[in-house]
Amino acid sequence: MPSILSPGSDEEKNHLDVSPNSAEVFRSGKFLTMDSKNPRASVVACLNGYITYVGDDFKEALATLPQEAAVVDLKGRNVIPGLIDSHAHILHEGLKLSQLDLRGQGHDDVLEAVFEETKVRPKGEWIHGRGWDQTLWEGHKWPTRQELDKVSPDHPVVLDRTDNHSIWVNTLALEKANVNKNTKTPQAGEIGRQSDGSPSGVLIGKAIFLVYQAMPVYDGHQFDVLFQRSLKEMNGFGLTTVVDCATRAHQYPQIEEAVAKGAVKTRLKLYMTAEPWDDEFLSVGPRRNLYGGRLSVDGLKLFSDGSLGSRSAWLEQDYADQPGHRGGHSYSDEALEEVLIKARDLGFQVAIHVIGDAAIAQAVKIMAKVLGVEKTNRNWRLEHYQLAGEKDREMVSGMGLIPSIQSVGIMTDLRMLEDRLGPERSLRSYAWREIIDWGGYVINGSDCPVESPNPFLGIYAAITRQNLNWRPNGGFTVQNCLSRLEAIASYTIWPAMAAFEEKRLGTITVGKFCDFAVLDRDILTCPERAIAATRVVVTVIGGELLRSSPD
Repeated sequence: MPSILSPGSDEEKNHLDVSPNSAEVFRSGKFLTMDSKNPRASVVACLNGYITYVGDDFKEALATLPQEAAVVDLKGRNVIPGLIDSHAHILHEGLKLSQLDLRGQGHDDVLEAVFEETKVRPKGEWIHGRGWDQTLWEGHKWPTRQELDKVSPDHPVVLDRTDNHSIWVNTLALEKANVNKNTKTPQAGEIGRQSDGSPSGVLIGKAIFLVYQAMPVYDGHQFDVLFQRSLKEMNGFGLTTVVDCATRAHQYPQIEEAVAKGAVKTRLKLYMTAEPWDDEFLSVGPRRNLYGGRLSVDGLKLFSDGSLGSRSAWLEQDYADQPGHRGGHSYSDEALEEVLIKARDLGFQVAIHVIGDAAIAQAVKIMAKVLGVEKTNRNWRLEHYQLAGEKDREMVSGMGLIPSIQSVGIMTDLRMLEDRLGPERSLRSYAWREIIDWGGYVINGSDCPVESPNPFLGIYAAITRQNLNWRPNGGFTVQNCLSRLEAIASYTIWPAMAAFEEKRLGTITVGKFCDFAVLDRDILTCPERAIAATRVVVTVIGGELLRSSPD
């Protein structure tokens, strides 16, 4: 097992000589550094965005700075390294904050929300919402387009399911997308059908893009507003680095421009979508550590299957609640191998969306063929990694592949997990503990907007394996719980290692970026139930305070 507290380099000195620039000393803090050589401190000094001192002597901290320093009194607050969300969808989180929020709502409540929205929008304007979940409704049945037609006959409506792998649309939206009874079902997709063969109004997997492509495209200004709105929310949760999964090539110039002019403070690491393959952009290979470490293009994101909630995750055996159905997959073995060889040869890291055991098995098999079965230092990733077979779990550890988990998701998945998988397969889901016990590590994220980007919900769920109502009693398969330090590591040093950034991110260590989060409580000692309610008082990126100073 890797050290939870990452050791600083033997070559690092307690004091770092750097040229004069802006200087700060943060004093009277309770720093959990996640650095095993210096795990606790009360004073941190920063010059030009880099840490120059970590310890307990204020005068020594000042001595590392060649100019008068601003002093920030943290007043005994608890501090942890800047948090890293290893799997987010930044634009879509911004969209969520601008759309109808349907999370947790009943069937009739969703229809009422759409009806109210029609009153404030001109006829013909699209209505977009997200977050509905039929597993919360009586009967758990899929909805229909006719239900939406009754409340919105004159506005095309698109409502994303909570997992972002299904949509519920009305007839007008289908007409604008030219989806009808003659439309062929795409690979790895499903068009819900009524008895006469016409679309039911629910589209799953790759079929959702048949409607998405008919929706208005966001202009540059709208993109910037949504992107910045999302990042502001994330900074408020102590996130200082965010990995955006499935960035599209045409979005990159706007993101780069925002970073270049200083409008983005968050460190962004992009995984570009490999679907479709944009040869002009991707043939250049990775672009790392641009603009002082604020922007990197690190890897490629592939989607192998869908989700359990939509029954589009690819399983080796039938769904327990839909005999004869095993979900779907995007790639043949040959097609997946071709993409992975391209990625390998260009030097990209790879992140493959794999939820079902059949999807994980295929990904591991083809990765082994492309990379070899011996341990590799390429840090390729398995996104979600929910249901893995025993043989594949052993190969993941043996090859050095990295499970990219979203522990926050277990809180919502548990209510339908056994329905979808049955009792035996459910019990081998979300097997995180063994990866660590076998010498590997996991990285954590939110998959926002599917779940909240609040990392303290993820830390709570990783530790307890319970929802916010403390169910199930005692936790779900508690042998897979992470310790508190491991849960924090999954948002700090371990994702830094996965991104080859352990020399600059992940711990509060001399020579690294001065990124940290000041908290209102000690998440190592507070009651487990209190972790989810943790509030971030100040987020610091490169020494810059992004929120107001502590009270």
